[in-house]
Amino acid sequence: MGEGEQKKEHDDSNVVTTSDKEEEQITIEKEKEEVKDDPFEEESKEDPVEEEPEESVEEKKVEEIHEAEKKVEEEKEEESVKEEEKEEVKEEKKEEKIKEEKIKEEKIKKPRKPLLPLIKDFYDTKYKTLLIIPFVILLLSLILIGAQIAITGDFVRKDVSLKGGLTLTIPSDQAIDVEELELYLGLELPQSDISVRSLKSAGKQVGIIIDGADVESDDILTALEPKIGKLSKDDYSVEFMGSSLGESFFKEIIKAIYVSFLFMGIVVFWYFGTDLKLKSLGTFLTLLVGILMFFGNTSLTKDIIAYIIGIAIIVLYIKTSAPSFMVIFNVFCDLIVSLAIVNLMGIKLSTAGIAAFLMIIGYSVDTNILLSTKLIKRKEGSISERLFNAMKTGLTMTLTTLVAVLVALIFTQSDVIRQIMVILLVGLFVDMLYTWIQNVGILRLYLEKGKPKDE
Repeated sequence: MGEGEQKKEHDDSNVVTTSDKEEEQITIEKEKEEVKDDPFEEESKEDPVEEEPEESVEEKKVEEIHEAEKKVEEEKEEESVKEEEKEEVKEEKKEEKIKEEKIKEEKIKKPRKPLLPLIKDFYDTKYKTLLIIPFVILLLSLILIGAQIAITGDFVRKDVSLKGGLTLTIPSDQAIDVEELELYLGLELPQSDISVRSLKSAGKQVGIIIDGADVESDDILTALEPKIGKLSKDDYSVEFMGSSLGESFFKEIIKAIYVSFLFMGIVVFWYFGTDLKLKSLGTFLTLLVGILMFFGNTSLTKDIIAYIIGIAIIVLYIKTSAPSFMVIFNVFCDLIVSLAIVNLMGIKLSTAGIAAFLMIIGYSVDTNILLSTKLIKRKEGSISERLFNAMKTGLTMTLTTLVAVLVALIFTQSDVIRQIMVILLVGLFVDMLYTWIQNVGILRLYLEKGKPKDE
């Protein structure tokens, strides 16, 4: 019994173990089938490293949320800053408008200063700066005259009376366009220098005057036939001026202007100088220059000696009487600048024009002596008061002369008088500039250095 029972128990245990094994194999096969059915699980099993814990994913989401919130806050801050800046700009504009309105109100309330006192103050305090203007104009004038010499060989445009030629006068009742005729003759006779002007009586044209150089009268008459017809000898008159005669006359006029400068200077020197011996020496030398220039036979040696003596006289004025030199220098500037302007205007200078330049010397001397006398000789009041007193008198003299010149220029029918008036008009304006700006500035600088030696 005992052995049989043990065998049964042993068989039963074997049966149990075999059945357990079979069950395990079945479960393994099922798991394999499930794995085959779910490929994602295989991948997850094969690559376990890529899987992240749930806690890290949540942390990342939280960080992203925080960053988004920060960005929103920063954008809000930027918008608030921009709004503040806009408000500040608006406030600044409002303040500026308020200031402008206040300034306008103050300007309206406060009366403006008159223009004349402002000009006086500028003129009285900025005289050194104003000196630049006349010096620059003088430099430009010298350049223009130099260019004129380089182009034409002479420092001024001369008409027939100064360089020689002929003057053809043709009386005519018919109206003739002078400018058109002059242009026509210039094209027909290009090698000659021709100018045409009208001959008038009581404002009505009664003929024409033709001035020509380097041309014959027959050539002019032939060129005129298509315009006014053939002329007989009774229909015109001709006057001739030899070139040598015109040149000699021009040289004599230049000498006259030079000597007039020296005599003008000695008169001023006698007024402002103090040393009687130097005055006498200056007078003797000036008379000697006049004798050498105009008496006896003309020669180059005498002319050179006269010019050298003249330079010595000017040096004498500079060393002993500065006001005398200033007067002469300003008159020289008047002539140079006026001559440059006349050249720019295209005026052909005649003997009448030379007379106009001599008149400019006279007007310039008057105003400059008036100014020098008021500033240097008179002691009443300050320099500014003496200056403005002199200016009232001087400008009154000049303005009255300008009115007379303008009236003559408007109503005259003579080309000769018209040229004189035009040159005088130019000279008077130039004289105002150089007397009341240049000479004033130089004299005030001279007075600032101390009491003059010749007072």
